[in-house]
Amino acid sequence: MNNKIKMIITDLDKSLLNSNYEISDYTANIFMKCKENGIIIVFATARPYRNTKIFFNKIIPNVVICHSGAIIYENDKEIFQCGINKNITEELLLNISTNYPDVEIGIENNDKIYANFDPSKYWPENKSYISLDINNLPEKDMDKIIVKAISVEKTKEIKNYLHKQLYFYLGYPDMANIMNKNATKWNAIKILLDKYNIEVKNTIAFGDDSNDIEMIEKCGIGVAVENGIDEIKCKAKYICGKNSDDGIANWIEEYLGENYEIRI
Repeated sequence: MNNKIKMIITDLDKSLLNSNYEISDYTANIFMKCKENGIIIVFATARPYRNTKIFFNKIIPNVVICHSGAIIYENDKEIFQCGINKNITEELLLNISTNYPDVEIGIENNDKIYANFDPSKYWPENKSYISLDINNLPEKDMDKIIVKAISVEKTKEIKNYLHKQLYFYLGYPDMANIMNKNATKWNAIKILLDKYNIEVKNTIAFGDDSNDIEMIEKCGIGVAVENGIDEIKCKAKYICGKNSDDGIANWIEEYLGENYEIRI
C-alpha cells in the first residue's frame, strides 16, 4: 500500500492560524518543506481570496479553496466557481429585506464584498466595500450571501426562504452563510484530486468547524484540532494539538516520515 502523502488540505481560522490570526515561523517552515518535497498544499477556507493572500508571505499554497468551496484559485487564477444565480439571489434578498427590515446583508462576488453595512466591524481587513443595491446586482454568479438579523433566532429563520439549490450554515459572528448546495470544501477537493491525479488515500485534511466535517471524514486521513467543535472531533481519525500551539505542524512533523509516508 502506498502511504505517501501527496496533498495536504488545511482550514485556516482556528486551525492553521494561531490565536493572533497568524502563521508561525515554525508552521511555515514545516509546510514549505512539505511543498518542496512535492506535496500539494491547499488552503480550504471560508475567507475570500483577498483575505487569504495576506498569509502568502509565510506559506504560498498551490491552491486556495475560498468561501468554503464556492471558488478555487490556482496560481492567482480562478479555475472553478460554484455560485448562486443572480435571479435566485435577487429573489432571496428581496424576501429577506421585506420580512426583516433591519437585516444586514452582504454578497461576495468577484473577490469584492457588496453590503448594506460596514463589514470592517466584523472583519477588520474588509476596509473597503461596495454599497449593496439589490436591484442592481453583479451579473456573475455570487460566491456567497451573508445575512445577519437582529438575533441568532431571527437569523436562523432565514432558512425558510432558501431556494432548493442553496444551503445555510452559521459562521462568525452568528452570520448566516448562504451557498450553492454543491459549493463545499469536499466537492472542491474532489475537483483537485482529479486535476492532480491523486488518490484520496494519499491526502490529509485538517479542520476545526462544521464546514470541515465532510472533508475530515472523506479524505485519506482526517485530523481535527484540539480546539475544534465536538462534532468534528468525533468524526476525525486523529486529533492534533491546539491552533495556538502549532498543533497541525507538530502533528505533521511527528507522523510524516522522511519520505512523507504516514508512520501511524
